[in-house]
Amino acid sequence: MRVCRKTIVSSMASSPHILFLFMGASNLARGYSLLTRHISSCFGKNKTEFLNALGPGRGFCARGGMFNFTYPPIQDCRILEVAKKKSCDIRAVLITDIGNDLMYGVLADTLIESLDGLIGRALQWDAEIFLTSIHVNLKKDVSPTMFFILKSFFYPGSSITYEEADLFITKVNGYLEEKARKNERVYLISGMKSFTGMDKIHYSFLKTHSAWEKIANEICHVLKVPVQKKMRLADGISSIIANLYRLIFCDMFRFKKKGREYF
Repeated sequence: MRVCRKTIVSSMASSPHILFLFMGASNLARGYSLLTRHISSCFGKNKTEFLNALGPGRGFCARGGMFNFTYPPIQDCRILEVAKKKSCDIRAVLITDIGNDLMYGVLADTLIESLDGLIGRALQWDAEIFLTSIHVNLKKDVSPTMFFILKSFFYPGSSITYEEADLFITKVNGYLEEKARKNERVYLISGMKSFTGMDKIHYSFLKTHSAWEKIANEICHVLKVPVQKKMRLADGISSIIANLYRLIFCDMFRFKKKGREYF
């Protein structure tokens, strides 16, 4: 049954079960603990549940990762299948960190098809869907020399050229803008570039909390839930440390298993 915004407002009084799906890569991994804590505090007594598909270097179409570990493509990780079986009143989906697939040789049309499939399936549940674009403007933000350095460091096996990357970003961002413009349940969160560090990809350590505060507040605004508190720099640092712990002990050396909400 379709859940309109008026229904969301009235449902909050009866403490609905709200399911959040977060899909992304390194920025999401760094901010996940911060984001989930903040959203849980904003919704107060309302029951929240989180599912995620995240990790550094993770792609939506291609398998990706770093060092000695990789993650399955988000489109193949079963997060949507599990979410569909969950009993809940409201679903909210965040799709962010779009762009790693470019460096793995995935064509823009292939990524767009994958994203469109994810969004389409979520829309079938009447979910509220939040997107962030690829926030780097290559021609303005990154020189060809810096692009080569970043590619060699983060994606040493990539053969993508500077011009190909620029065309890819333009095409994918155009799709995201059009998707949000044509569907009232799809929201494109803009202005995220202002939070990035020197590489123009990752949110700065000193601005991570501000970046995720903006995203969390947008989600709360759409769901008509008041924001209870501001995120602090210490919260962002704590979340980054939690991610490092998860990477080292769960992903790299596998001393511990991640929770069932990780896909």
